[in-house]
Amino acid sequence: MIKNKIFDTYDKLRRVYRQIRVITIRDGWKKAEYLKKHHIFHHIGDNCFYCTNILPAEPFLVCLHNNVSISAGVRLITHSALNAVLNNEDNCKDYCCKYDKVEIKDNVYIGANAVINYGVTINENCIVAAGAVVTKDVPAGSVVGGVPAKVIGSYDDVKHRLKEDSKEFLELEPPRTVLRMIKIHPIEFDIDKES
Repeated sequence: MIKNKIFDTYDKLRRVYRQIRVITIRDGWKKAEYLKKHHIFHHIGDNCFYCTNILPAEPFLVCLHNNVSISAGVRLITHSALNAVLNNEDNCKDYCCKYDKVEIKDNVYIGANAVINYGVTINENCIVAAGAVVTKDVPAGSVVGGVPAKVIGSYDDVKHRLKEDSKEFLELEPPRTVLRMIKIHPIEFDIDKES
């Protein structure tokens, strides 16, 4: 009993420390390297970018393969808390939480504020649109979006369009930041046209 309380206290403090540490690392590349170095996720491959400040409750149930980019506000859900409601309703402890892995394979981009539920595998060469709620496995080579997420396009089509759109900026030396690219392709707001 005392061992369990000591472990629970240690686990809570460790989670708080990790969360604070993740919040203080602003660069998504460095954040992914920190998570990898400290074995916080089950696995993190090469060239991963983790911009969100939100760590999953059970990070050991998350596996990121190579070349995965996770944007701000993304939530990787590793378990359900429905058991708490049901246990309280029935005044018992007969219900346990459901949990499962989240696995994200090579060459995947996840847009801002997407939610990836437990039990989901996102296969190779996929894009998850911003705000999508992914409740089922994502087939390789697809773009998914919506609530719940559905296939809305193909990875290869998006890749081709972005390559075409990028041609006008190739004269710039890397890094091709927005501040540098805007000099070639300026943006004009409607309010500025009113003057």
